[in-house]
Amino acid sequence: MKMATCLRMGMLAGLVAIAGMPAQAADALVGNAGAGESQVASVCAACHGADGNSTDPQYPKLAGQHANYIAYQLESFQSGQRANSIMSGMSSMLSRQGIADVAAYLSQQKTSPGPADEYQPALGKSIYDNGIPSAGLPACISCHGPKGLGDNAKMYPRIGGQHAQYVVQVLTGWHNGKPWGDSPHAKLVVEVAKKLTIEQINAVASYVQGLNATR
Repeated sequence: MKMATCLRMGMLAGLVAIAGMPAQAADALVGNAGAGESQVASVCAACHGADGNSTDPQYPKLAGQHANYIAYQLESFQSGQRANSIMSGMSSMLSRQGIADVAAYLSQQKTSPGPADEYQPALGKSIYDNGIPSAGLPACISCHGPKGLGDNAKMYPRIGGQHAQYVVQVLTGWHNGKPWGDSPHAKLVVEVAKKLTIEQINAVASYVQGLNATR
């Protein structure tokens, strides 16, 4: 994966956990996956695919993502806590129940495996598994797990098999100080990414794509 190719597009809908959920999420609704399928087809499919497996690597795969994480991100776009002109408009088309339905449907889909990437696999694995203690960088595995499955209860998103290009976009944005919300976790990920070099970002992204996590 060429660094220039990775950096030329710009991110997403979500890779690292954010604690502090919006007020309206405190009494989360139960989603209906059947209703969510039609919502995804009309609102989300153009970028993220009908089953949540985007084919354009600038858009994240949402298939298999934790439902409460998807709902939280959509509510954050709606409220403006997370700034994205495209997603603000798209999320505004969904009611609270619609958000719950979309999240339920996408969470039940199978994540397509990402092809193994050749960019510095040893470096990417080392950072993912061990972090960089000398730089105060925690290991990715501590939140996202060995296969990148995340943790639903703790709101750590699933990242295994995610497009490397998308991961680069997100981490590079954080590295450059792009805000991700107002919660403590949202601020923390920006500080963590600042500790990574661009070379390390590309290596981690390549490793994440190659995890090929399955449900």
